[in-house]
Amino acid sequence: MRRQAKTLTLLAGVALLGLTTVGLLLAPEGAVGQDKGKVVVQIGGGDWADANFEAYVAPFEKETGIKVVAVRDWMSIAKLKLMVESKKVELDVADIPRLHYLSAVKANYLEKIDYGIYNKTELSKIDDLSKQAYGVGAAYFSYVMAFDTTKFPAGKRPTTWAEFWDGKKFPGPRTLRAGVYGTGAYEEALLADGVPMDKLYPLDVDRAFKKLDAIHKHINVWWTTGQQPAQLLVDKEVVLATGWNGRFYDLIRKEAPLAMEWNGGILKQGSWVVPKGAKDQYWSMKVLALMSDPKRQAANAEVLGYSGMHLESNQYVAEKIRPLLPLFPDNLKKQIWLDQEWWTKNGAEMGERWNKWMLSKA
Repeated sequence: MRRQAKTLTLLAGVALLGLTTVGLLLAPEGAVGQDKGKVVVQIGGGDWADANFEAYVAPFEKETGIKVVAVRDWMSIAKLKLMVESKKVELDVADIPRLHYLSAVKANYLEKIDYGIYNKTELSKIDDLSKQAYGVGAAYFSYVMAFDTTKFPAGKRPTTWAEFWDGKKFPGPRTLRAGVYGTGAYEEALLADGVPMDKLYPLDVDRAFKKLDAIHKHINVWWTTGQQPAQLLVDKEVVLATGWNGRFYDLIRKEAPLAMEWNGGILKQGSWVVPKGAKDQYWSMKVLALMSDPKRQAANAEVLGYSGMHLESNQYVAEKIRPLLPLFPDNLKKQIWLDQEWWTKNGAEMGERWNKWMLSKA
C-alpha cells in the first residue's frame, strides 16, 4: 500500500501541474518489413466495448493498415487458462480485471510487455501502476457512493461511509454490493466503523461483518451486477447506493437526479494483456502502445467516465467533465486503492464467509 500511496501523490501532482503533451509516439520500427495481417483484440462488452472500439480499434486500423478483429466479450481467468493450457490462443490482446491479472501472472499465462517500442519520454508519463511487467493499465475506475439528489439536496447529503450507515440522519433504503463473487462491501463497512484509510489492510473481517450487521435492515437490494445500483436509484427503489463511478457518470450526464461522493472511494484498474502464445505478438504490442496515447484515453474517458493511465490524459478531457472522473485532483486525494493482492489471496474464503452470513439473515 505504501507504493500505491506514492502513486496517488504522483498522479495528483501531475494532474495539478497541467503539463502539456506532444502525444504518444511509437519508437522507431523494430521489425522493418513486418508482414501486415490481423490482430485479434477482446474489447469487453456494452458501452465499454463501444468506447474501446472508437478510441483504439478504429484508429489503429486506420494508422497501420492492420485489420483488427474486435471480440466483444469479457475475459475470465478460466477462459485464459483454457486457451493457454490447450495451446489454442485465439486472442492477441485481452482486457482483464486486476485480480485476474495477478492470478494470470502467477500461473504464467501472459507474455511480457515490450516497452521498448514506446517513446521513452512518453513512457515516463504513464503511471507506474500501469506499467506492469505483463500488463498495461486499461483505465482507472472507482467504487463510490451515490445518492438521489431529490432526497438529499445540497448541504444535506452524506459525505462519509459513516453517514451512509446512519439510517436515522439519512433515512431511506440502500443498496450495497453482495459478496457472492468474493468481493463486497467490506472496505466501506470498516471505513464507516472508523478505520483510517491508511490502516484498512489487511481487512479486519470480523469487524467488517459486525458493521454489516448494523446496516442489514436498511439494505433493500444486495446488488450483483454493475448496472443495478444506478438503475435502482433512477427507479426510486433506493436513495443511497454504492457502485462503479462510470455507471453513475452516464446517468448524471443524461441529467438524472444523481450525484457521487468521492470521499472514501475505492480505486481499481483493469489491464490490457497479451495471452501466452498469442499468434501476433509484434502487432499486439503495437496495439498496447497506441492505447497509451493520452488523447485517445481522453476520448475513451469522456464516454465511460473512467480515467486514463497516461498522466496527461486528463487535460484533454472537456473541462466540465473532469470533476466526474476518478483521477480529477480533488477526487483523487479522497480515495484509496483496493489492495488487489489481498483479495487475490483471500477472495475465495471471503465468498464462503459471505454465503454463511447471508444464510444467517434468512
